[in-house]
Amino acid sequence: MARAWCATPSLARFIDLVRLRDTVYEQLDRTHKPRQQAELYLLAGLVCGLLSSASWDLGHPDVAEEQARAAHTYGSIIDHPSLCTWARSLQVTVMVWTDRPRRGAALAASALDTAPAGTARAQLYDVQARSLALIGARQEVRAAYEAADEEAQRAGDDPFLDDIGGELGFSPARLAMSAGAAFVGLGESESAETQAITALQLFSEVPEADRWVAGELAARVDLATARTLRHDLAAAEDALGPGFVADPQQRTESVVRRLTTLGRMVGASRYRGAVEANRIGEAIENFTSHHFPHSTTRTIINPAG
Repeated sequence: MARAWCATPSLARFIDLVRLRDTVYEQLDRTHKPRQQAELYLLAGLVCGLLSSASWDLGHPDVAEEQARAAHTYGSIIDHPSLCTWARSLQVTVMVWTDRPRRGAALAASALDTAPAGTARAQLYDVQARSLALIGARQEVRAAYEAADEEAQRAGDDPFLDDIGGELGFSPARLAMSAGAAFVGLGESESAETQAITALQLFSEVPEADRWVAGELAARVDLATARTLRHDLAAAEDALGPGFVADPQQRTESVVRRLTTLGRMVGASRYRGAVEANRIGEAIENFTSHHFPHSTTRTIINPAG
């Protein structure tokens, strides 16, 4: 399921993960053998972590955070540093998007003390940088991304994150996409544009069937936002063009929120009457209107306690 993440529609993966999580819980109730329990706790942590990502994609940050905490709990029970670090990264991601950047930065810093080298630490430095960007800590953001890049160079031998891969992995494209978003948050249009372009180039090198559509869309929106920051609406519109033909089922909450921010920017009084601003605003409204309504999934959510 982790490896098929990019090719699976958000709602379908969410439903499958809820079923799988419940199956794991049922099996845990049926055994008292330590080895079996350890294997099931690992599966429970993995599934809850994936369910955290899926819940956030569908716009349920409260459920996403609850599932990330559950994943960390299971990792702690079996003393699994990679699972615990990944779970903390998921928690910080939710905090970034729910306006709690200081708590996110603090949680990431604390988790770094026990995070394994390579992919796990790269992910954690990445979300720490995203948190720091929201509080305007420019030098710290750059330092965190330098550290993330160094750790990413060491990636490849984590038996949990790297061997499973897919949604658990951390590709150079993902790092560049995230850096673009952070620099957008800092208002540094040049750095944001550079990182977003790098991300799009790296995504384009991945076979279409394996490409992370939501990540590519996010990078496109960040590129458009960076160009809007320097008041080049024509270039911003050009950046968005290809992204708006994506399958609505592959759209995620983070993409929608990015577009909402961009919509507010082009709707500012300084762009009143600009043809490009009107077209971008209309395209954003059309795109976001097809996003899954929260009520679509609320009835099947049963978060772990």
